[in-house]
Amino acid sequence: METLADALARTRAQIEDGLRARLAPAAAPTPFDQALAHAVMGGGKRVRPSLTLLCAEACGGEAGPGSDAHRAALAVELLHCYTLVHDDLPAMDDDAERRGQPSVWAKFGEDTAILAGDRLQAMAFAGLAECRRAAALIGPFAHAACAVVDGQVADLDTAKRPPETWDKAALYGIYDLKTAALIRLACRLGAIAADAPEPTQTALAAYGRELGLAFQLVDDLLDAGQADAGEGLNAIRILGADEVRRLAGRHTQAALEALGALPGGAPTLRAFAQSLLTRLV
Repeated sequence: METLADALARTRAQIEDGLRARLAPAAAPTPFDQALAHAVMGGGKRVRPSLTLLCAEACGGEAGPGSDAHRAALAVELLHCYTLVHDDLPAMDDDAERRGQPSVWAKFGEDTAILAGDRLQAMAFAGLAECRRAAALIGPFAHAACAVVDGQVADLDTAKRPPETWDKAALYGIYDLKTAALIRLACRLGAIAADAPEPTQTALAAYGRELGLAFQLVDDLLDAGQADAGEGLNAIRILGADEVRRLAGRHTQAALEALGALPGGAPTLRAFAQSLLTRLV
């Protein structure tokens, strides 16, 4: 039986190959082509697109290159990369570094970064339009793309308010939109691409949302030791580490329960959810 590590290595390789093919310029790469490649191929675990492939497989669907699941997975990753490029901009989070390298705006300029993000989002929709099930896939994709933007708006608006007004409701509103919405989408698209029945799609969407919330809470715990961890909006600052740890476990359990509706219990997806918490011990 394939282990979780093997499954993630396999799906990541499929995603990497697909992204390279999408980004390959017709002629010699221009500086803008280089900026796009820097944005997309500069690292990352490819968690979201891997979940699309794994969810399609859990539903008995095809997930290899050229399949709707594979095209949808690439679209999810391109959308995610676009959000990172724009989030790093000085007008947003003002991050000059991403994954140990200069962020796109720091390396290529703010104007190029804005356009690169725009192009990546357009490429995501264009790739999804190539799917045989495009009509079923594009609606959820567009709604999630809007949700991620709404989450960034809420994040910026909340950051402008006094820290004493920040609370769990504000935190969850942002995390639900910025992180959980995209992971929920990744899982739902995999189910749609596999022609899964609506109850299965709903179950995997619920799994993705709970997984997304747990994922973000665990990230906050892992970031707690950094010098700037006490700055800005984060779960540790609002709720405290013990409560964040409890909530991460609760959302992980809810994600596991959502998988009960799938035939065979989806062991790889179950192992993925459980692996989040093991990063804390």
